[in-house]
Amino acid sequence: KYDPETIHAKSKSLNWSQQPVPFKDYKIGVSFDLKPYLNNPPQGLTAEWWQRLSKLLFCSYGLTGMIQTDAEPHYVRAAPSAGGLYPAEIYLISRGTPFLPAGLYNYQAKTHSLLQFWESEVWTSLQSACFWNPVLEATQLAIVISAVFYRSFWRYEDRAYRRIFLDTGHLLGNLELASSLNDFRPHLIGG
Repeated sequence: KYDPETIHAKSKSLNWSQQPVPFKDYKIGVSFDLKPYLNNPPQGLTAEWWQRLSKLLFCSYGLTGMIQTDAEPHYVRAAPSAGGLYPAEIYLISRGTPFLPAGLYNYQAKTHSLLQFWESEVWTSLQSACFWNPVLEATQLAIVISAVFYRSFWRYEDRAYRRIFLDTGHLLGNLELASSLNDFRPHLIGG
């Protein structure tokens, strides 16, 4: 907990050369570009589905601005983050749809794309991990949020857990709001 007498005792100067990269980079996989679906009017059922998914991810955690710095530019996203470190990662799990093959996908906010890095049926494992929640029987897509702990630990040390939970809560709130705006029905499953 915070204590006015000890809060600054743990303070240390930041080593900017060790600042973690706020984007996950996969060396393998198939990329699905979502940018064309942000502004263009949909032409058919397939384009409409991709537009809804594109807007859902953009409104939840997409890049909404850039702050120029002396080094790399600092990107801001749709959800707030303590220190602008963005430790959360969005994964999409597809059961297999006419538009998105079965597998695991990572939302690449920097390029606004989905990267399929695991091409396999994993839905049964997801159901088992969620204790066979009945919601997963009636859906084809699931979004999973995880965090890269070091992104927050680099700055906040033992307070990083608190920051990650706050950041993830904001992201989940955005996902719930963006889902309703884009005709998805979210069902939050914690654990």
